[in-house]
Amino acid sequence: MTQIDIWAFVWSLLLDLTSVALLSYVFYYRRHHNREMTVAISVINITLFALAGSLATFTLSIGVGFALFSVISLIRLRSETAGWNEMAYLLVALSSGLILGLPGYSINEKVIYASVLVVAMAVIDSPRIFGRKSLHSINVSLDGTNVEAAELKRRVEELLGLQVDAVVVKNVTSNPPQVKVEVRYREGAK
Repeated sequence: MTQIDIWAFVWSLLLDLTSVALLSYVFYYRRHHNREMTVAISVINITLFALAGSLATFTLSIGVGFALFSVISLIRLRSETAGWNEMAYLLVALSSGLILGLPGYSINEKVIYASVLVVAMAVIDSPRIFGRKSLHSINVSLDGTNVEAAELKRRVEELLGLQVDAVVVKNVTSNPPQVKVEVRYREGAK
């Protein structure tokens, strides 16, 4: 195992935080207003930064990296009801467990990695950063195969009793004739 160069770590972390802030908030959030995805983008980035840094100090096979990502992918595929925030918390928890469980780190190095992950999640998911009123999405199945946007929006608003911002077609089947859509709406929109 190699020792961590603290100043290189700090500068790399600052660069990473700047780039993810631009990507997730300045570009994504201000355009799409999807708080959950913004939190997920930010936290997953910081988590991968910590994982990459911690694993880079060990001699591991590339198979270990593939195994880690396959575990995360399986969890996501099997967690249809879990939202992006839940997945971000899960990824932080998995990463913390992995990093803190690796042998050979000093307690100071483990504290640095764990602190970066936990503080990042606490700050990024704080309601003071993005507020709580944001865009939500749910999946709805409608009878028929009409995919005309205005008609789908009207039908979904009538069905849910909500003012809908967008309706995105996800799947159309002919037997039974059905269209599955993702409905995006703002909290409290009636």
